[in-house]
Amino acid sequence: MKKLLTIAAAAVLGLSLVSCGSTGGSGAKKQEAGYVHPMTYTLDLSEGLSDPVMVMVDNSQYGTKNRSTRQDNNPPDWSSIVKPNRPQVGDTVRVIGRFTSDMDIDHLYVNLVDNSPAANYWTRLTNNNDEMAEPSIDDIKAGVPVDVDLSFEITAACKSKLIFNMAYGEQNGGLATFTFEKVGDCDIGTPVGDFEVKENHKTPKVYEFDLSKDLAYVTLEPNYPWVNGAQDTMADPVNYQAIVAITSKFDLDYDWPIAGDTIKVYWKTRSNNDISALHCRAVENTADVPNWWKEIDEVGGGGKVIAENIKNGEVTEIEWEMVLSDAPISGISLCIWNDLAESDGSSLLTYVRE
Repeated sequence: MKKLLTIAAAAVLGLSLVSCGSTGGSGAKKQEAGYVHPMTYTLDLSEGLSDPVMVMVDNSQYGTKNRSTRQDNNPPDWSSIVKPNRPQVGDTVRVIGRFTSDMDIDHLYVNLVDNSPAANYWTRLTNNNDEMAEPSIDDIKAGVPVDVDLSFEITAACKSKLIFNMAYGEQNGGLATFTFEKVGDCDIGTPVGDFEVKENHKTPKVYEFDLSKDLAYVTLEPNYPWVNGAQDTMADPVNYQAIVAITSKFDLDYDWPIAGDTIKVYWKTRSNNDISALHCRAVENTADVPNWWKEIDEVGGGGKVIAENIKNGEVTEIEWEMVLSDAPISGISLCIWNDLAESDGSSLLTYVRE
């Protein structure tokens, strides 16, 4: 039941992070306090929806025939509800709710998934990530309410997102519309002891990254134009680009970037190619933004020129900073590129350690 993931070619790199300024919040919880696991969660489908009406979408290219080619659009998402206490391995998640379909469906396959960058964009949280072990809701009839009461044993820890994934096969016909009703309240447990929930910082701060410490290389590869959701590798590239993911170096709960924060970067590198100008933008390329791409800095236009006249084989030291115009939702990356006229092809930028 894996959904379509359209991500630009990426160099996913682990970065060393030093954050400057106050983090805000109320400090770490005491070791003996908090939520006691294993435990059972109760989650109502309607509580994970911003709209009680949901239309399924066609995912024929990537779904499994007669099983998962029709998938949910904006599925029930309890991520914000469970944020203080996400499910862990050994926990049980009970899903309750009621919905009505406008068409007959033989088998509606369901599961709990985490589709965040921290979970490699798609991890089933139960059934050991086995699609064929997913439970199903069977013999759904058009116009007849379906009562849901399912329990899932968690076999993979929820790292960020908690989604109720639904899918059915094309043999059922078109795209169903589901209308949801609330049947009960959500319960994520009650903390014990002197437990305090930390809050994210409210005042803009500066994050500093040293790209030279822990990394081996970045490759600026041909970036081809996108046509109908896929890159046309037969066309001429539009530039030479790398996507450097830095999501893992932020705390999604308590130190997540906000609008107005500054990303300050230091990079000591050596190129195997002459590059007349190197550009950078801060972007989010996750499922939480339209078409998996949103530019989230104040740079605008052709990006920030971070270096000029890079020479083949010479050590180049680069420093730059960007102010975020928007807070990332679940991922943040640095898009680094040069235009076609600024080099004679792909470039390998290796890190120079002190």
